[in-house]
Amino acid sequence: MHSERIRLHVDEVRRAEPADAAAIAEVIHYSTADSMPWLDERNSLDEDRWWTSNVLLHKTRAWVATVDGNIAGVVALHDGWLSQLFVRTTAQGFGVGHSLIEVAKRESPDGLQLWAFRRNAVAIRFLESVGFARVREGWTRGRHSSGDAYGEPDVLYRWTR
Repeated sequence: MHSERIRLHVDEVRRAEPADAAAIAEVIHYSTADSMPWLDERNSLDEDRWWTSNVLLHKTRAWVATVDGNIAGVVALHDGWLSQLFVRTTAQGFGVGHSLIEVAKRESPDGLQLWAFRRNAVAIRFLESVGFARVREGWTRGRHSSGDAYGEPDVLYRWTR
C-alpha cells in the first residue's frame, strides 16, 4: 500500500494587520488548548479575540505565517521579548514555527528572551532546537510571562547571535 504524506509549506510571513485579529485569536486559542490541556483557566475565544484586537496588535510588533492562504502561526515581539509564538497544531512540523523564529531573530539582532511553561515540553524542545538557551527556572509572578495568570512554573530562555 502506498501512503502519501501531505506536504504543507509556508506561503508567506508578513506583518499582522488589524483584519487578522480574529484568525490570530483562533490560532492562539486553539493551539493553547491543544498544547496545554493542563491549564485550568484558559480564556474564552471571545476573550482571546478582544485581547488580540486591543492589546496584542497595539502593543507588540506581530507577524503571521500563512499556509494555503490561511493564518497558521503568529509571533509577537516587544522590547526584546518574544511575547507570543503560536502555531496551529495541524501546521506544526512543517516549518511554520521556524519561519516565524527567523523573522523574530532578524527583527531583534540584539537578542530575544521569553518565558515558557516548564510543562510545555513541545515548546521547550522547539526553542532549544532553534538556538534558545535555558537561563533559569522559576515562577514569573510580576513579570512578562503568562505564568502570572496561571501560577505555573516557567523557564526563562534567551537567544543571542
